[in-house]
This record gives sequence, C-alpha cells and structure tokens, in this order.
Amino acid sequence: MATEKKIISLTVKVGLVLFALCILAPVSLMVLFRHAVPLQTLRLLFSAGSASLVAWEEVKMYSANKGAFLCECDMSSLRSDVCELRGDVRVILSNITIIALLHPNVSVRRRSWRMKPHARKNDGHALANVTEVLVSVTPSSPYAPGCTAESAAPAVVFSVGGYAGNMFHDFTDVLIPLFITASRFRSDVHLLVSNAPPWWLDKYGPLLRGLSRHAVIDMDRQSEEVLCYPHVVVGLSFHKEMSIDTVKTVGGHYSMADFARLARRSYGLERDTAIRLLHGGDNIKSPRRPRLLIISRKTTRAFTNMGAVAQAAAMLGYEVIVGEAEQHSDLPAFARLVNSCGVLVGVHGAGLTNLVFLPPGAVVVQVVPLGGLEAMAGDDFGVPAGDMGLGYVQYGIAVGESTLAELYPRDHRVLRALALRSEYLVGQNVTLDVARFSGALSRALELLHR
Repeated sequence: MATEKKIISLTVKVGLVLFALCILAPVSLMVLFRHAVPLQTLRLLFSAGSASLVAWEEVKMYSANKGAFLCECDMSSLRSDVCELRGDVRVILSNITIIALLHPNVSVRRRSWRMKPHARKNDGHALANVTEVLVSVTPSSPYAPGCTAESAAPAVVFSVGGYAGNMFHDFTDVLIPLFITASRFRSDVHLLVSNAPPWWLDKYGPLLRGLSRHAVIDMDRQSEEVLCYPHVVVGLSFHKEMSIDTVKTVGGHYSMADFARLARRSYGLERDTAIRLLHGGDNIKSPRRPRLLIISRKTTRAFTNMGAVAQAAAMLGYEVIVGEAEQHSDLPAFARLVNSCGVLVGVHGAGLTNLVFLPPGAVVVQVVPLGGLEAMAGDDFGVPAGDMGLGYVQYGIAVGESTLAELYPRDHRVLRALALRSEYLVGQNVTLDVARFSGALSRALELLHR
C-alpha cells in the first residue's frame, strides 16, 4: 500500500509539472512575440513565405519563398543599429519614413520602430544632430503612398549628423562604415543621406562617387519624393575605430587597405608605393630624400618648437614640409600633399586621419600627449595604420615635454592622473625634446628601408 501511494503521489506531481509547462510555454511565447520589436535583440527577423507564415528568430532565418518580404535588424553592436528591408520598400522623404509593404494576404499587425542611422548610437551629443527615421512594416493597401521614382538598385540610408567637420569622426563614424555597408553592391547603390551640410557633400563628393555611380540623394532637400526600392539598408555597420574587420564584411572581401585604395583613387592620387631607401645610404646627400609632413595645429596639442623639430628632421635626411589640415581646407590639394610624403608626423588628433592618403609602405609617427591616451591613440591611428600597410611609430611625451608642466607642480594631481579632458586634450601643447624625438624619426627611417 505504501508503495502504491508513493507511485500515485509521484504521478500526480509529474502531472502537475507537465500541466504547468503547458500553461507557461504559450504565455512565454506570447510575451516574447509581443515585445520582439522594441527589444535590442541580437538579431530581429521576420518573413512572409508562401503560406503567409510569420516567423521570428534570433540568429538566422530561412525564407522558403525568395520573393517574400524579409526584414533583418542587428542591434547588438555598441556603436550602430542596422536594419535591412527587402521586398516592396518605400522611402517617404517628406517625413523620412520607410515603409515595407507585406502582401495583403499576410496576417500580421503593423510594426513600427524608430532609428537614428549614425554609428555612434550611445553618444547623446552626436545623436542630437541626427534625424530619426521611422521604419514601418505593414500589410499593403490602396492607401500606401505611391512611388514617384522606382529603382532596381538597393539603397543605403544614413546620417552625417554627429561631429560633421571633424575629419576623424567624418571617417570613423560615416565614411568607413558606409564603405563597409555599401561595397557589396559594387557601386550600384543609391546613397540616401540626412543632416549633411552642403560643404560636407562637396568635400567628400569624390569618395561618395567612388562608392556609388548614382547621384547622392539629400533627404533633407527633396521633400516631395517617394522612392521605391527592392532592398533598403537603414544604418551603417561599424567594426572598429578608423578601420575594418575583414572577417565581418560580406564574403570577407573588403579591408581597410581597400578603403585606402578607394580614397587615393577617388582623389586622383598617383602614388601607390612609398619611397624605399637603400641600406647604408646617406639620406642627407641623396637626391631622393624622404619627404616628411608635420601636421600643424593652431590651438590645442600644438607643437611649440616646430622650427627645432623641423631642423632636427632635416639633419636626419628628411625633406620637411609643415602643413595644416583645416576643416574647410581644399581636401583634394591636401590629399595630394600627403600622398607625396613618406612620413606623416602629428600630435594625436583629427589631422592624423589624413593617413588614409599615404601610399602603402609610408610611416605614421603619432605623438601622444599626457593623459593616459596611449591605448586610445593606438586604437585610433596605430591599428588602422597597420591595417592599411603603413609603418607606425608611437611617441609618448615625457612630463617635461608638456606645457602642463609649466602650469602645475610635478606632484600635482593633473600630472599624476590627468583625469580631466579639458586639461589634457584642450589645455595642453607639446614642446618636444628634440634629441629624444630624433629617436622616433630615426625609427621611421628604418621602416622606410624595409
């Protein structure tokens, strides 16, 4: 009897557990599907196949009907959100709304979400200047806005916004992510841009034309159009600062070296190989002296003894040029100057972004001011230099080479920790120890001998 009671009791318990699972599983699924769109899941996908079945998955989705609508959103990156819409996709420029139309027989309620298509998604200051895009997936109806223009080519929707005019941010936040996103279309793609000042479009026009054979569409200035595409990408893919992770590109076909090659070609630069020096040669007497460009800054992180630095470089055998890359300067002319050089020298800052125009085999010498910036400096320019086939020398200044040493005692907290941006980035200039810095310039010469 006791054994029978135990068996009955165990059976009841198992039955209760199974009953609870039957109740909780559907409820859990309902909650999951109800909140699928607003959540920043790893991947958010849905499709309508021949049986009008809507399926949601996290990583990968198989569509039985290749002609069906497909939406895929990747919101896992810390820097950018990207959604791809395929099917009947309409871009309404009057209010920057993108509507993807499902077949009317598909039973699915309308879903909408908002995006800021700029690759600094957690930077509130940058996003303050980025226009929000409304993306809506809805069953087709007679009331859907009609197309004023149709294209068989895909489109990429993005915003300049952010820190437009700062060359580093122009490249790392916009142009390089745009290259990552659009290159797979092999120039047959429409570029739809918002928050782009006219001078920005002029400045980077050659690069944009290198990415697309179609005219750039300024969404802020063509308000009455409804543009229809079979494939629209909203947002730009970001890999790492000023560079590209080839493994993450579609097919693994594109690299930072490819982007640099595009930049040189777009601006008509002639040199694809840096000067190569002979071992044991006298650089000072040689008719082919390596050309060294020092990026000058007027305000913060400026060289206070530029003349002495230039003289020391000349004594080592360099032909020295001093140039300044201003926001509204003639970029094609400055790009030609950079391309003519074998070595580029500059304090950590946006001016070093011009390294994209150097010929492969050239060398970048980055001067890093006080403030614990070594790792950031390497990520911003050191890693990209290597990815482009450039040599790289990083020179961290000593306390005595910072003008902050004139303002604070040696044991002051600023010189010990330098935790305030206003002090180490904005309030600091550099007076190089010429003898010490000559070692970095000699190292650059060694790299040119390779």
